[in-house]
Amino acid sequence: MSGNSALVRTVEQLRREARVERINVSDAANDLLQYVKQNASEDFLLNGFSVVSNPFKEKKSCTIV
Repeated sequence: MSGNSALVRTVEQLRREARVERINVSDAANDLLQYVKQNASEDFLLNGFSVVSNPFKEKKSCTIV
């Protein structure tokens, strides 16, 4: 029975995978490039943080007494 149930699960998984809509890699790459170009102005890795909105900036400096 366990061999039969494993085959049934495999067939069900293959049917689910066959229903997935697929696109060409070249189309996906073009979509990704377009998205990156559209959002480049908001990308902190490309532009860095502004001084005003930097969430990692220390609020006050440390003083040694």
